[in-house]
Amino acid sequence: MSKKILILSEKIGAGHTKAAEGLMQGILYLDPSMHIKIVEVGKKLHPLTTMFLFQVYLKMVFVFPFLWRKMYRYKQNLPLSIRRKFIIYHLFHRRIKMLVEQECPDLVICTHPFISSSISRLKRMGYTWTLCTVITDFHVHGGWVHPEVDVYLVWSKEAREQLLHMGIPEGRIIITGLPIRENFWIKHEKQDIRQKLQLKHIPTVLIAGGGLGLGGIREVARSLLGWKEEVQIIICTGSNKTLKKWLLQDKRFNHPHIRILDFVENIDEWMDASDLLITKPGGLTCFEALFKGIPLLLYRPIPGHEESNSDFLIEHDLAIKANNQREVNDWIKKLLFFPESMEPLRQRVEQFRQTINPLASAESIVKQLIL
Repeated sequence: MSKKILILSEKIGAGHTKAAEGLMQGILYLDPSMHIKIVEVGKKLHPLTTMFLFQVYLKMVFVFPFLWRKMYRYKQNLPLSIRRKFIIYHLFHRRIKMLVEQECPDLVICTHPFISSSISRLKRMGYTWTLCTVITDFHVHGGWVHPEVDVYLVWSKEAREQLLHMGIPEGRIIITGLPIRENFWIKHEKQDIRQKLQLKHIPTVLIAGGGLGLGGIREVARSLLGWKEEVQIIICTGSNKTLKKWLLQDKRFNHPHIRILDFVENIDEWMDASDLLITKPGGLTCFEALFKGIPLLLYRPIPGHEESNSDFLIEHDLAIKANNQREVNDWIKKLLFFPESMEPLRQRVEQFRQTINPLASAESIVKQLIL
């Protein structure tokens, strides 16, 4: 009899659901008999509340970033209090028990800290299914940490040490890296993929702000206009329709070396076609880019978790960071006229890429079900 896996995510941040998709694809590749379902819980159970709170989150991040940073940093290295777990449960997941009981899973996987919190509440009631949490950032916030979780999948030794410090037993932590979607498993030759995408074979920069099109794309795109004769510029706006409309209305972006995209399913191909990715440091986007071997220039991290991601990548020499448009221009100049200055970064990224097993997370899940 095939095993049933329920993967629970949240729409707050596109990377959580992408991680869920990558995990599902990997598990089915290893064992096609598995029955797997992905649910974005808040969107399904309380869509209006979830959308409202998501808009509040965006407003805080971009209008009051200092306040959001302070909230995120508050006791970030401690597990959530009972009061905060109670608030999360009643805001987002009051009917989650019904959802899980309808599916009758053998294993539940969480890819978002809020979900992990509320599912842990159910686990305390005596449910016997295995509970697994996949941490989708490079730094472990206390919001991920719950004693009811049977298995944690993390991306690095540092994340494991942070979980140990917060009281999770070593036997419950597995270092796997992050789940990578199957379209990223194959690396295309740069010249071939540029031909497929109808791009010229010249230095190419990809600007992306995740699925939501955030992270200062407008400022970066404007600063690169001065290089449009020498550099091919690809701007991925994600689901940010306002940003795309603004770019299309500006006649300066109407140039044969500039491509403006909205949400694309083949972002892996655009990465393969590029020499540099300028992005905010979302955990999954950065991990996918590292697996593709593309150098990362980080810009405008979201306060809190993305600042921690940025710090980790910079500390381990896996990315560079630009704090303003002038620094973005400096790095473009190096890419064009002093490519040797980028070579150490490319080599470190390539060395790291060789250590990534894109199926490691899925392999760990399958092992849990056959124990």
